[in-house]
Amino acid sequence: MLTNPYLQQMVETATPVQLIGMLFRRGNELMDEAERALTEQDFERANEALTKAQKVVAELISSLDMEKGGELAFNLNRLYTFVWERLLHANLRKSVEPLKDAKQVWEQLSQLWDEVETREGGA
Repeated sequence: MLTNPYLQQMVETATPVQLIGMLFRRGNELMDEAERALTEQDFERANEALTKAQKVVAELISSLDMEKGGELAFNLNRLYTFVWERLLHANLRKSVEPLKDAKQVWEQLSQLWDEVETREGGA
């Protein structure tokens, strides 16, 4: 249950395409926050942002239908797993470099999803 009523309403009324778009946008925000925190050597804030970002990626992984999705789902799983692992490495090493790897892949996936949302009329 979300504590923000406006956000709760948005989530409850969103289409599946919109929900995934929300996850991508939240992932972007969290990775940007983690990068700022790592740069500032605020490791507690970085840990919080990276951990939350990993949860966002894990949610996307769990939403994949590997049976119906075929090769596309398999490839997305590999990309999401790569991002998740790089976030983990960034947190363990307290390093921006693995985070940059994750952000590069995430931004490409996010841009592709923006196109899907636009085509579906969800943006």
